[in-house]
Amino acid sequence: MGLIVRQSIITTIISYVGIAIGYVNLLYLYPRFLSPEQVGLMRTLQDSAILMAQFAQFGLAQSIIRFFPKFREQQDSGKNFINVILLSGLGTFSLFLLIFFIFEGSIVSYFESNAADFIHYTGLALWLTFIIVMTTLLEVYSRSLLKNVLPNLLKEILVRVLLAVLVLLYFRDMITFPEVMMGSVLIYVFTFAILLGALMAEGRLAFTLKPNLDPAVRKELIRFSLLSFAGTAGLIIIGKVDSLMVAALLGLAPVAIYTTSFYMATVIEIPKRAMTQVATPLISRGFERDDMVEISTIYRKTALNQFIIGTLLLIGIAANLDSIFMLMPKGEIYNAGKWVVIIVGAGKLVDMLFGPSSEIIVYSKYYWFNIVLIVILAVVIVTANNLLIPSYGIEGAAMGAAITMVIFNSVKYVFIWAKMGLQPFTWGFTKVLGIGAVAWTASMLMPRMDTVLLDMVVRSALIGGIFSGLVLGLRLSPEANDLAVRALKIIKHTG
Repeated sequence: MGLIVRQSIITTIISYVGIAIGYVNLLYLYPRFLSPEQVGLMRTLQDSAILMAQFAQFGLAQSIIRFFPKFREQQDSGKNFINVILLSGLGTFSLFLLIFFIFEGSIVSYFESNAADFIHYTGLALWLTFIIVMTTLLEVYSRSLLKNVLPNLLKEILVRVLLAVLVLLYFRDMITFPEVMMGSVLIYVFTFAILLGALMAEGRLAFTLKPNLDPAVRKELIRFSLLSFAGTAGLIIIGKVDSLMVAALLGLAPVAIYTTSFYMATVIEIPKRAMTQVATPLISRGFERDDMVEISTIYRKTALNQFIIGTLLLIGIAANLDSIFMLMPKGEIYNAGKWVVIIVGAGKLVDMLFGPSSEIIVYSKYYWFNIVLIVILAVVIVTANNLLIPSYGIEGAAMGAAITMVIFNSVKYVFIWAKMGLQPFTWGFTKVLGIGAVAWTASMLMPRMDTVLLDMVVRSALIGGIFSGLVLGLRLSPEANDLAVRALKIIKHTG
């Protein structure tokens, strides 16, 4: 667990720098310099490509984590393995492209009524899908080598900085909006090239292919890939299908409000992403060694630490939400997404509560259960959105996402407990809820200040002080207390 905590600190710092840049983009630059329809079009392009990429890579990313430990000790075998995976990625994308063209008419007609402008960019979305597929495979390979920093720097920081530059160039009339859309795809091409070059420079890639995988391994890899992509793509589907359905059912301007509010809520899950990136290879190795005690420890500690941080962040965001919209350009328009932030944030917190359950299923012998999960997921989210979006608008999409998250995680929890005897919950989770209630009550009793920024700072400090003090005082998380002690030692030494 110490390795998870140490590496999570670095990836969390990078992620929060990226989230800060993302906040500047979505809460200031985009609303000020782009119309809601333009913001919605950009988000629909990116979300559609991210969603399609999950299907176009057919579980190959998960197969890297599952099977790479078998080749890790022999560098040449490892390089040959990743070459096989990359070549397979070309094949799976080609298959996806064929399926897309078969159903292109139905897909295009879905957006004709309320998001016709997006139809002109479907070809660009396909190019972006291909780049995301290949980049994802290299990112997962890099993380399997326990090299998390560069992929996170590129994905969380560089992409967002370059997107901000594009918007500023558009504002200065140096490029047109269609060129902004094209440039957003070229940014992903650029980051892919950097990651590819870095792995080649480190000697981790060599484009010589020897398709000599053991037949048994090859058969298991194909089977695992076909079945496992569904479960691990689940959370991406929850986050992207709803925005595309908002575009089709409501239009592009509501997409801007929905995706901006959705993004505000995603700050809650950043610690989960960081911890999961490091925990996943260790879970895979645990199953490789049949070490269920280690897997159980990772399960419990990761879930508790995620829930502690997620609860603090959700309370902080909810308490400051009115102030955030007051500071936004066109905040009176985007304020319509206030309840989207709360509902989606609650759904994200539920996901953090259940810990790395998807990863445990995917890398266990029960990975076939992912096909059951994806059927449940697809039925719930499509049904919920079709029922709720026409009646409740963007709040309906948020409710659909939250409901799906609860059902998705509940099914996984029951399955893991029944089949593996593992469950993450202790009385510490109840204590976290009590501490959260105390911190929230204190923030509500605090009177509003005339200066918006000062109010946010003081209110956040009050919440953070009460929550962190009680968590550390009650020693709910040994990892959190250890980090606090180290931080105090550093501060004392510096002083």
